[in-house]
Amino acid sequence: MKAGIKIYSDKIGYDYLPKIIGHADFIEILPLPDNGFYRKFKDFDIPFRIHAPHQMQGADPGDKNAAERTKVCMKTAIEAADFFDSPTIVVHPGTYKGVGSAERAIEFLKQFNDKRFLIENLPAECCGKGELGHLAEDIKPFLDRLKCGICFDFGHAILTEHAKAIGYKKIIEDFLKLNPKYFHITGGSLKECIAHKELFYGDFDIEFFRRCIPKDSVVVLETPQNAEMQKKEIHFVKTGETPKL
Repeated sequence: MKAGIKIYSDKIGYDYLPKIIGHADFIEILPLPDNGFYRKFKDFDIPFRIHAPHQMQGADPGDKNAAERTKVCMKTAIEAADFFDSPTIVVHPGTYKGVGSAERAIEFLKQFNDKRFLIENLPAECCGKGELGHLAEDIKPFLDRLKCGICFDFGHAILTEHAKAIGYKKIIEDFLKLNPKYFHITGGSLKECIAHKELFYGDFDIEFFRRCIPKDSVVVLETPQNAEMQKKEIHFVKTGETPKL
């Protein structure tokens, strides 16, 4: 099992990396469009994997009004993947913009014809916007028609459970039938409806999460940049041993 952390291609991420290199197996980096700063990260002797810019950077494959910005973001992700020789590019399917949103997103992504894409499941609602791909049945058409894989995000599945009032373990089990080998894992609270916290924070069943992950998988920690805590989180993901906190 490979375990890494997620960062953005900014100075905060650049300054943080020396604190975690030697503990993480790789870094998942989100290359911010418009500045090319991600190239600076070649200074570090560690493998990189790519997470494409998403809604926070203005990308939304399902929104025809965001097509030009989304194209810029996707080209940035593909160029970064080529630059780092990344075998994967994690992609958000986007937000719900009415009937046909998923179809538009699939057709938009097809133009890139990139088998490195991994489509990430999103929460049922985030920031007041409905998201695409929050159940396995929503993601499967993307995988089938784009001939690509899936990035399964446990935290997003939890938020979907909160929004839809259905059991998150059932949601997870349905996603596992799609044979994910790339995972995002985080701590958080179902009661508070928050994720992206320290792995051992809150009430998420992280022991259950870990049991769901095949041994030959790639796991990304989407947790706060606290080096000492992330070292413990990486150790837990790889060994199953709960550290002293």
